[in-house]
Amino acid sequence: MTLRLAAVQLPGCTDDLAANQRVAIAAVREAAAAGASIVALPELATLPYFCGHKPEPYRAWAEPADGALAAVFSALARELGITLLLPFYEGDPTTEAYHNAVLGFGPDGRSLRDGPVARKLHLPVGDDPPPGFDEPAHFTPGDRLHVVQAEGITLGILVCYDRRFPEAWRALRRKGADLVVVPVAGSGGDDMDFFIGEMRTHARENGLAVLCANKVGDETVAGALVDNFGYSAVIDADGSVLAVRPTTDGPGLVLADLDVVGISTIRRKLRYFEHRRLDLMT
Repeated sequence: MTLRLAAVQLPGCTDDLAANQRVAIAAVREAAAAGASIVALPELATLPYFCGHKPEPYRAWAEPADGALAAVFSALARELGITLLLPFYEGDPTTEAYHNAVLGFGPDGRSLRDGPVARKLHLPVGDDPPPGFDEPAHFTPGDRLHVVQAEGITLGILVCYDRRFPEAWRALRRKGADLVVVPVAGSGGDDMDFFIGEMRTHARENGLAVLCANKVGDETVAGALVDNFGYSAVIDADGSVLAVRPTTDGPGLVLADLDVVGISTIRRKLRYFEHRRLDLMT
């Protein structure tokens, strides 16, 4: 079985949220027209990255998991007959908590979740790149690794900084993941070789394909510049790069056909996951 995957490399967002949403919808339509069955958008897909500032002015941007934004993209997934991953700023009315989260919708428009949505697990704090960021001031971390069933495979989700932690990739493999979706925003201080190389390594050592979607271009939030570097990519389970879109190519699609059966073949050949000495790791 072969699945066409699309990582949508969106332009930097503005504070016109309706315009951001229209850009994202148009890109998803383009991906579906190109034959993609699984489409992933970047972190905080319809918002500029606001975590370099105080949280209170941006609370109004948060939406519940069953709110208006979800309804729009649910209907879009159903109309196009695709699986769609939508990162968003979640405001949970039952707990008054806020999360950096991801909604998934199947080709019937139904939510791909059993319980809470996927939520970013690791929340970074730092000064580089400027203006810096303090995600714990804005978000409550998720409390579980998230996998969903879609298009006959199991998808795991790691949001941006989550990709840094090898244990998270191992745990997703244990939970049965075949493909890990990695929505990203910003530059995170990486050079491009490291950004791609890090995901290639995690893919190969765990036998997991990767679908990574980033924004590209600048965002201005409260007068401060946020740089998004692009390099959205599709990576096979042996670490080979199937497709990548560098910064210089700007916004657009990263499309690749993933051989799902080939993941099992790769795992039989590269047996790092099975050969771990767990008896030494307690």
